[in-house]
Amino acid sequence: MTSSVWSVASQHMEGHFILPIWGNVLQLQKRDWVGSPSASMTEGDVECFSEYMELWIHRMRIEGLRLWLSGTLRIQVGLVSMENLNHQLSSCGFALHRDLEKNYIFRVMYSGCFVQLEHGNYVIVLNLLKRVSRFGGRTQKFMMKCPAVLAPPNREYIQCDSDFIQVTREIPVDNWNNELDWSLALRGSLVVALEDSSLIQVNVEMHKPNITVQGRRDTILSPVQVFKSEGHFLPLKLVSGHYAYSMEATCPIVNQSLSEDTVLHVYKRRMGLTKRGGYQNETLSVSTVIVEQTDTFTWSETSDFVQLIIPTSHIQQKKECIGQAGEKRQQNFYKVDAVLTFKETNHKMHWTLENNSPCSEILKSLPHLTHDGPQESNMTTYSPEWITDKPKVPVDSNKEITPPVPPEMSTASQIADEETSITSNVWKCSYTFSRCREALSCSMRNSQKMSVLFNVWLLQKIRGPSKAMSNVSKT
Repeated sequence: MTSSVWSVASQHMEGHFILPIWGNVLQLQKRDWVGSPSASMTEGDVECFSEYMELWIHRMRIEGLRLWLSGTLRIQVGLVSMENLNHQLSSCGFALHRDLEKNYIFRVMYSGCFVQLEHGNYVIVLNLLKRVSRFGGRTQKFMMKCPAVLAPPNREYIQCDSDFIQVTREIPVDNWNNELDWSLALRGSLVVALEDSSLIQVNVEMHKPNITVQGRRDTILSPVQVFKSEGHFLPLKLVSGHYAYSMEATCPIVNQSLSEDTVLHVYKRRMGLTKRGGYQNETLSVSTVIVEQTDTFTWSETSDFVQLIIPTSHIQQKKECIGQAGEKRQQNFYKVDAVLTFKETNHKMHWTLENNSPCSEILKSLPHLTHDGPQESNMTTYSPEWITDKPKVPVDSNKEITPPVPPEMSTASQIADEETSITSNVWKCSYTFSRCREALSCSMRNSQKMSVLFNVWLLQKIRGPSKAMSNVSKT
């Protein structure tokens, strides 16, 4: 890259500056989206999103909206405190925001008050008064109308390990079922086209109907504090025109040792198409939380996150992995499926997190065995007394116990020696008759020989050793 390009790269140009990365250039904006309407946007223009519609209102007509809200909702509406006003309006599914030019954006939820479904469209009519003199004005009708849509995409699948994060979501379409040309916005400021995602060190794969983004944790994640616990947050969105679509996610911190409880953070937001930047984010309030893997958990919330605390033993599993030197090891992992509902939306949020701990533990199971199921607690295999000097092996370690196989015998003396050995082992068995038979059957290759020897033992107990051996010779 020439020095002239470097000099241009350090200069601000029309509210932006150009940042060179690996011989290319990126347009780095101060904001993901400028809050003022586009040049083609005029008063009365309506924008449609997955769960709501918005109307742009000039500041000279805001008095008419205030009067309409006061009369329709039968409340005293003031514009001094937008926070207090929106608290009043939220019960009816309305919200009001100022843009950067001090004009207004009026938001109406499709499930809001006075919204009608007519011929496949959500419709609400506003009669706004505009003063033309000190003594009077004229009323103008504004119709907000958007096509009815199916439930918006509401699923998110997050995969975390010690080095990477991967997020998969369904690719959204607009209210008219049109596909959109998407770009990536990282941290609300760095915007690149999908094909240039490597410039912000993000990989993108699109396999319809899903889109998957992946990146290194130390590059694209930011630390976040929720109550007294810490997580790592991915501030990433898909953006197109005035639309935004959340790919935001949180990974738990990398932990080498297991703790009694697992703490997870779910980022609260609307899961469909939303307004791209411009004003403060909406705060959602949790109504219910369901965790598929267990009923034993607690949850709490901040303005941005839901914190889940789950006993680690209820979700922890183990699986085989390959170490850096190619050796077989094992690692802890868990998968949590949660369904959240919010008071401000009619649609549920389906959230899945799979977290893999570092591949560090030496694999104790046999090379041909793997284990994908959850650990069973307080369960050990039953062992005959002749191997009680060995440690008991948990079921979830996948280690089979195979009693030693005696050599083949063909002579009468060898059979007698084997009888003595088997009898000695049987007397050492302190389990039930059926367990002894099962232990013996595992140690014999020939089922017929096992039956003969077992009968010898029974006859010996009943008639004595000499009669037992005579019966063997007859057999």
